[in-house]
Amino acid sequence: MNNFFTQLDQKIKNTAWPVMMPQQFNQLLSKGAKLAVVDVRDAFDCCFEDERIAKKHIYHIPFNDFVTEIGKQDFTGYDYIVIMCTAGPKGAVAANILRWMGNDKAFFVKGGVEEFSRFGGKT
Repeated sequence: MNNFFTQLDQKIKNTAWPVMMPQQFNQLLSKGAKLAVVDVRDAFDCCFEDERIAKKHIYHIPFNDFVTEIGKQDFTGYDYIVIMCTAGPKGAVAANILRWMGNDKAFFVKGGVEEFSRFGGKT
């Protein structure tokens, strides 16, 4: 088991974080891009809302359930899968998990909803 954690640690250190800047996310929403938004916040902090994206494209999967629940979702047809959290770290981990699962469309928003709201985003 120790070898597993050594390999995981090495993989994390060598991974380029799939980050999307809040301004870029805001632009994609304004352009009507094909986005799936996955909110990984707990129920009491949730949920992401923005009138520029239909609720059917917003998924709430709390971070603690992410690994067991994300595989149940079908993200076919989306150009981007954007992970939102409160400040960014959990979103970064969730986006990397999706990428490790083979989905290279996954990104997290730098600074999460806190940063996004500073750039005109509505949450």
